[in-house]
Amino acid sequence: MCTPILVSLSAPAFSYLLYENAKCTFQQEGFLLGEIIRKETKIITDNDQHQINVSKTIKINSVMPCPQNHYFYNATGKINKDKIKDFLGNQFSEVVAWYKYQKIPDSKLSFRDKIIHRQLLELFDTSPELFSCCLLTHEVSWNGATQSFSQSFVRCNGIGCDKLPVSIPNLSEQNNMYKSSEPASTTFNKILSDLKIDNKNTQGLVIINKIQNALQKHIETLVKDLSESEKYLYDLEKEVRQLEMYKKEKEKITEYLFGDSINTNQRTTPVSNNNQQENKTNPIDTTSDENSPEIVRTPINKKTIRGRGKGKGKIDSKELRKNSKTEEYGVV
Repeated sequence: MCTPILVSLSAPAFSYLLYENAKCTFQQEGFLLGEIIRKETKIITDNDQHQINVSKTIKINSVMPCPQNHYFYNATGKINKDKIKDFLGNQFSEVVAWYKYQKIPDSKLSFRDKIIHRQLLELFDTSPELFSCCLLTHEVSWNGATQSFSQSFVRCNGIGCDKLPVSIPNLSEQNNMYKSSEPASTTFNKILSDLKIDNKNTQGLVIINKIQNALQKHIETLVKDLSESEKYLYDLEKEVRQLEMYKKEKEKITEYLFGDSINTNQRTTPVSNNNQQENKTNPIDTTSDENSPEIVRTPINKKTIRGRGKGKGKIDSKELRKNSKTEEYGVV
């Protein structure tokens, strides 16, 4: 017999999830916290036969969004188990699903998402039938006046993926129908047990006022604790930002001070002994250059000098200087 499985998303958790998606720029991941409720319904048929129908409900009460994209896995889809355990803390055992939000009109599980889903199944040690992934999408109209959010829960097994029916109490229900009720939470049952109300001797209005006052007091306590936690988280984030700025400034100062000294040391490094020995053993021979011109000394012909003086034995000084430049030193 097949056991039907239903996902029930509480109104506070649903509103908080939409709030986190609305303020996100493009993509976000996180975990959904809750519990698995097993419900048995006894039915008596016309033949007086008793039947028991069993149904399971994945009730989601809270949301744990990750601080940044790809927080607990890398590019290949391998998850960091220690990081997930540190992030969830005491709420590790309350995880019933994980979600992925993308600001696109249509979304589906990619191959990497399926790998992540399978690893999360092994990490939380749950059944594939009861562990699902919530795909959230966001679509804006052409004039920006309407924003549409959609959500679907998908579970994966060895064969493929299928969608689970989603129910949000008192939402999208007809007005002429009875409002669906769910089992009370453990916190509400504890508050009722602490009141110790005598239902037989107490009027209904008095009982309602006592329950309302007790719930209001519990909410005020939660708000106070939450405000202190938010303040502590804000101080931690502020301290982290200051440390990051201090680290960047320190790196700039270190690079400015020691970067110039390294460059100057490289410029003023002495020549090694091996280079000095090579310079000594292999001196530069400037006269053996093949491209350098060879100077050849040629004697001056005295007869030509006398002949140029028109036979009178006189030598013109201008011609002598001219001939000495061209004839005395010839370039080969």
